[in-house]
Amino acid sequence: MVKQMKTHCLLLFGMLAVTQVAAGENWQHCKPDGSYSFVELKDLVRSATTMHGYSGWHEKAFSRAGDLTAVAILQSLSEAKMASPETLNDVLLMLHLAFECPHTCVLVTDDQQPRVTLLLLEHLRSTASRTLQSKIEETKGFVIQQASGTQ
Repeated sequence: MVKQMKTHCLLLFGMLAVTQVAAGENWQHCKPDGSYSFVELKDLVRSATTMHGYSGWHEKAFSRAGDLTAVAILQSLSEAKMASPETLNDVLLMLHLAFECPHTCVLVTDDQQPRVTLLLLEHLRSTASRTLQSKIEETKGFVIQQASGTQ
């Protein structure tokens, strides 16, 4: 009886441990085929704004992420860094890339609509200089046009 109780306790403990490990996995590392994890996307945002340019890897990741790109930008860059004209131009380029082909390139249907992107652009416009405000408006117009599916 005692041996059976110990076996049940060990079994219960083992199941609890497996459940805790599975629940503690970082969901941000999960990715469907052909996409990038959210952690990788944030790393690409940081690298693009550090080198003030991008590679084919950046372009591919942003174009497949769509609106998730704006979330990665918000989580990767400080308010002060985004206020820099050079970084702001980088951000606008990333958002442009994210919506070049939302209905065919963006893998997650919800990320084909620029919900967070439009909020981010509005915030950036409210804090930017007049010169940069026009670039932000151009990017906003492009994003809206692409998301609506009209060319």
